[in-house]
Amino acid sequence: MNILDRDRLISAVGSWTRNCLIFDQLDSTHLFARRLMDQLDSEDIPLSLTLILAETQKGGLGRFQRKWSSDAGGLYLNIVWAMSDPSLISQLPMLAASAVHTAVTAAGVQDAGIKWPNDILVGGNKLGGILIHARHGTRLLTTVGIGINILKTPDLSGWMGGPPATSLTEILGTGDFTDQVVTLATTFLQFFTESLHNPGPSVDHWKNYLIHTKGENITVQTSSGAVISGAFVGVNPDGHLMIQTDTDVQTLTGGDIVEKL
Repeated sequence: MNILDRDRLISAVGSWTRNCLIFDQLDSTHLFARRLMDQLDSEDIPLSLTLILAETQKGGLGRFQRKWSSDAGGLYLNIVWAMSDPSLISQLPMLAASAVHTAVTAAGVQDAGIKWPNDILVGGNKLGGILIHARHGTRLLTTVGIGINILKTPDLSGWMGGPPATSLTEILGTGDFTDQVVTLATTFLQFFTESLHNPGPSVDHWKNYLIHTKGENITVQTSSGAVISGAFVGVNPDGHLMIQTDTDVQTLTGGDIVEKL
């Protein structure tokens, strides 16, 4: 089912970008964004913020290079821009998650939380995820990708340790979700672009909606495959996870909090 009104969406996002690329199908909006970044950098092409959307993905990409197919009925998008302030790179997971959390709340979702570093959960189930990539070439090009389940709830049972999925349909009931797609995209763009100029409120928002509590026992799988367990201590100013193990407090810059392995 097509829930993307292209003309309406292009008109709605015009306040933030005039570059809006919408595809019937891509392997992945994130992979397309990275290919675009390579071309822009190698050919030194000027870049203003560009929005990439696909109605379906055949090779959707997540953390740890996880891949899946994304059927019609979800919101799959990336934004690409030239970043003027490299000091914000470490904060991008917080800024993006804060903007997505604000967007799903504006679409009618109540009680959404943020699982470190940037998954959006409702009732312990995953509604959306975020993927970030920066390219350090002749200039700093950055992309943020988001995927939000709208009509369908994907099967994540093959993803070791991750929470089950949910969707807007499960949370809000059936209905015409064309309005929600526009709300999600425009709210995300508004709050994310504003946070690039004033990150403080978005960082605070991210911290306020983290679902983890001090002393909670957690297990983290890092990008290298290492598994670290301990008690949640908190996050540092860059959003890195601090965890008390049997021997010391470790600070983790990335990874997934998993339920089981």
